[in-house]
Amino acid sequence: MAAPRQYPGVMVSSTFADLVEHRVALMKALHGQQLHAVAMEDDSARLVDVLQSSLEKVRDSSAYVVVISRRYGSIPAGHDLSLTHLEFREAVRLGRPILVFVMGPRHALTEADVELDAEKRKKLEAFREEAKLAGGAIHRVYKEFNDLAEFSLAATQSVAELRRMLDGPGQPRPSSEPGIPVPPALYAQPRYLGSHAFVGREAQLTTLSDWAGPSDPHTVLLFEAIGGTGKSILTWEWVTRHASGVRGDRAGTFWYSFYEAGAVMADFCRRALAYMTGRPLADFEAKKQLELTELLVQQLVAQPWLLVLDGLERVLVAYHRLDAAHVHDENAGASGDNPCTSIRPDDDDLLRALVTAAPSKILITSRLIPNVFLNRAGQLIPGVWHERLPGLRPSDAEALLRSCGVFGDSAAMRNYLQLHCDCHPLVIGIIGGLVNDHLPARGDFDQWSTDPRGGGGLVLGGLDLVQKRNHILRAAHAALRDASRQLLSTLALLSESVDYETLSALGAGLDEDLTTTVTDLERRGLLQYDKQTRDYDLHPVVRAVAASGVAMAEKQVLGQRVVDHFSSRRAGRHAEVTCLADLRDDLTVVRTLLQMGKTHMAYAALAGDLLRTMSNGLEARPEVLATIKPFFPEGWSGPAAGLMDHQRVYLAVAAGTALHYLGESEEALPVMESVVQWELQRGDGEAVAHHLANLAVSLERLNKFALYRRAAWLCLDLAEVLDVPYVRYTANSIAFSWLVDAGEVLEAEEMWARLTRSASHALLRGELLEYAKLLVWKGTAAGHDIAMAEAKAQQDGNRLLLRKARRIRGIWCAQRGEWAQAAQEFGEAVSMARVVGLADSLSETWFALARFHLGELPLPVDQAAELASARRPAHLPLARLWLAIGDLPRATEHALTAHRYAWADGEPHVRRFELRQAEELLTEIGAPVPVLPPYDPAEHPKEPWEEQVEGLIAKLRAAKS
Repeated sequence: MAAPRQYPGVMVSSTFADLVEHRVALMKALHGQQLHAVAMEDDSARLVDVLQSSLEKVRDSSAYVVVISRRYGSIPAGHDLSLTHLEFREAVRLGRPILVFVMGPRHALTEADVELDAEKRKKLEAFREEAKLAGGAIHRVYKEFNDLAEFSLAATQSVAELRRMLDGPGQPRPSSEPGIPVPPALYAQPRYLGSHAFVGREAQLTTLSDWAGPSDPHTVLLFEAIGGTGKSILTWEWVTRHASGVRGDRAGTFWYSFYEAGAVMADFCRRALAYMTGRPLADFEAKKQLELTELLVQQLVAQPWLLVLDGLERVLVAYHRLDAAHVHDENAGASGDNPCTSIRPDDDDLLRALVTAAPSKILITSRLIPNVFLNRAGQLIPGVWHERLPGLRPSDAEALLRSCGVFGDSAAMRNYLQLHCDCHPLVIGIIGGLVNDHLPARGDFDQWSTDPRGGGGLVLGGLDLVQKRNHILRAAHAALRDASRQLLSTLALLSESVDYETLSALGAGLDEDLTTTVTDLERRGLLQYDKQTRDYDLHPVVRAVAASGVAMAEKQVLGQRVVDHFSSRRAGRHAEVTCLADLRDDLTVVRTLLQMGKTHMAYAALAGDLLRTMSNGLEARPEVLATIKPFFPEGWSGPAAGLMDHQRVYLAVAAGTALHYLGESEEALPVMESVVQWELQRGDGEAVAHHLANLAVSLERLNKFALYRRAAWLCLDLAEVLDVPYVRYTANSIAFSWLVDAGEVLEAEEMWARLTRSASHALLRGELLEYAKLLVWKGTAAGHDIAMAEAKAQQDGNRLLLRKARRIRGIWCAQRGEWAQAAQEFGEAVSMARVVGLADSLSETWFALARFHLGELPLPVDQAAELASARRPAHLPLARLWLAIGDLPRATEHALTAHRYAWADGEPHVRRFELRQAEELLTEIGAPVPVLPPYDPAEHPKEPWEEQVEGLIAKLRAAKS
C-alpha cells in the first residue's frame, strides 16, 4: 500500500462550479486545524494529464475528503467514471482516512446545479450509494447536509476529529460490531475446526495461489468433492498460511461457513458488509437480498477482497430439509428437479453477481456445483474455475496415517489406502483410530491390515469411493466401546454442535467417565472440540453415517435423552419468541422424535403454538415446509406411518398455506384438493366445509375465479344443511372474500352484515381487512377498520395480517395522493417481508411508486425494470410507475397484462375493481381497451371433488328429511 508523503495534506475532491462556497468552508475548516488542503484551486501547470495529477494528489495526501452534490462532473477520456469518482476509488484502494459529505434532498438548487444527462445521473446515484458504505480502513465519516450552514458545522466537527486521528499513533479504526475484526485482519464466521493435521496438497495450494493473483482472469474458484475429502481444511490452510503472500494490497479476508445453524446467504452478505464497512450489523438487517447483493458487489469491485464460502451446498435445493446434517452424498442429488439450484432465487442472483466482482476473489467449497455456474450446455460460465478435489497423494496419505501414531510398512500403507479409500483424508483418520485400537497389536498397521478381525475383514471390492468411505466409517462406529458408541450416536441425532452443558446431559447415562469417552472419540478423529467457541461437534459425514448406523431400538433410548434435555429448555411461551433461534430447542425435539419413529409425539410437539408461531408470528415459511416434509416421506399424498387422519390434514393444510405464501400456488393446489378428498372419504361434513374454504383460497391465488366462486358457494350450501354456527361463519367468510374480490359491492355489504351479526364467533382479523379493502376500492374512509384489524393482529402477534394492514393503508393513502404517508406504510410492509426473506412484489412496487412521486426514488428506470423482472410482478402499480417515468410502451404492456389478469375467467367472473382501474389506466395512456371473451362454462367443467361435495350435501339433506 502506497504511503502518503509526511505532511498533513488532505485531498479535497468534488465538482467545482456548484460547490464553490462549500469548498471555501471546507478549506477554512482544514486550515483551522493546521491541515493543508490539496485542491484544484492551488493547481499550476504540470506536464501530466488531469487524471494522473488528481490521482497523484490522492496518493500524496494523508487523508481524503469528498463532497458529492447533484452533479456528476467531467469524465476523463477513455474512462467510464467521473474524475471525482476515480479519485474516491483511489483513496479507498489506498486505505486513506476518508470524510464523505453528501448533499441531501432538501438542499436548495438552481437548474445549473442538477445533473441533466440521463447516463450521468445513473452513475451519480450509483456513486452516492457506493460512498455510503465504502471508506478507508483507518478512519471514515459519512454525513449528509441540506444547506451551507449545516455543511460548515459538519465539516468543522469532522475535520477536527480527523486531525486528532492523524496526530494519534495511527491505529486502525475500531470495529462497530463486537466480534468482527478490522480489515485486513481475517474475519472467520466461525473459525474452522479441523479433525486432523493438515498434510500434503502442494498441487492444490499452488492452484489456489496462482488463482488468487491479480493476473488470473477467474473471479470464482470452486472446489468440489464428496464430504470428508478435505475441502475445508485445504482452504483454511491456504487462507491462514499462504494467502497473505500472494498479494499485499488485499483489503481483507472473510471466511463464512454454511455448515453452522442459521447460516444463509443474507447473513453472509450482512456480515461481509459489516466487516468491509465497519458499520454495525443492524444497519443491514432490514435490507433485502437484492440490495445486499448490490452493496456487496460495490465493495468487491472497489477493492480486492477475498471471500470464502465454505459448504455452499447447504443453500441448494438438495440440502433444503430439516435433516440436512444427515444427508448422504449419494442421496444429495435426488431431491426432485434441479437439486443444484439455490433454495432462494435471490441466492442464485448473488452467486451470479459474485462471478463479476473482480478484482476481488471468491473461493467456494461445495459437494455440488451450483447450476448458476453452468450454461445451458452444462459448461462453466466465464469467470469460474472448477477443481474436483481428489484424495491425498499416497505419500501424504501415509504421512497423515503415521501422524495418528500408526507404524508399519510404507508400501503396504500406501497400497491399502489407495485401494480401500482412495486416500480419503477423513477415512484415513478413522483407520488410524481402528489400528490404534486393534488389541493384538495396537498401532501396528501390518498386523491390523491382514487380520480378519481388523482391516483384513473389510470387504470393499466393487464399491465406489462413497460406499468405501461409509463402509469404513460404519466399521469404526461398530468397533467403539459401548460408552463411546452411545455418545457418538446420540450426538449424531443432532444437527449442530453442542456446548459442555448439553454434552454432559447427553452423556449422563454412560457407564464410564465422560472425560474418558470424549477423549476416546477425539483420539479416533470422530469428535472435534473448538477451543474458541468451546463447542463439541462432528464432521458432517461422520454425523450422517453414525446416525444411519443406529438401530431403531437404541435410537429410542438415545433419542429420549435428547428429547428430555431439550424439552427442559424449550421456549415455553411462544408469544415472546422473536426469531427462529429462539425455537431451536423446540425444533430439535421435533426432529429427534421423527428420527425415533415417534411420529405421533413429533406431531404433538409441533402442532399448535410452535407451528402457529413459525407460520404467523415469524412468517418462517421455508422452515415450516422443511419441518413438515419428514411427516410426508412419499410426498404430500403419502403421510408417514402412525400419523392419524386429523394430524395429516392439519399438517397438509399448514404446508399448503406455506406454499401459497412462498408463491408456489401450483404446488399448493393439489395439497388442498387432497385434504378435501380425505375428509370426503371420512364423510365429515364440517371438516369438508372448513377445507373447501382453504381450497377456495388456493383457487383465488391461481386466478381460477369461476372455480373459486363455485367452491365458496358449495361451502355455503354445505353450511346451510349442517346448520353449525362456526361452519356457517367460515362459509360466509369465504363467500365475502369472493364478493369483495369480484367487486360485487351490494352483495358484499349484505354478507358483511351477516358476519357482524354472528353471535357465536368474535369477528376475525382477516375479515376486517377484507372489509377495509372493499372500502378502499369504493373510495370511502377505511382508516378505522384498518386500525381495528391492525390492533387485533398486533395483539395476536400475527405478522401476516400486520403486513396486509400496512399495505391496504398504503393503497388508501396513495389513492388520495398522500404519497409521504403511503411511502411510510409500504416501507413498513416491505421491511416486514424482507426481514423474513419473503417476496412482496405488490408492496415493493407501490413503495417505488410512492417514492417516485416524492422525488426520492434513485435510478427509477432501473428499479422499475427490476420490479418487472420479479417472479410475479404487480402489473397494475408497475404500469403506473412506468407511466410516471414516461415510458408509455412499457406502461401499456403492464396495463394490458393487469387487464388480462383482472378479466380472470370472463364476465361475470372478473375482478371488477382491478378491471376498472386497468381500463382507466389504458384510457389515460391512450391505448385501446381489449375486448375479451366472456365466461364459457364449457371451458370450466366440474372437478371430481365438486360432484362428491354435491353428493354429500344431498345425502345430508336426505338424512335430515
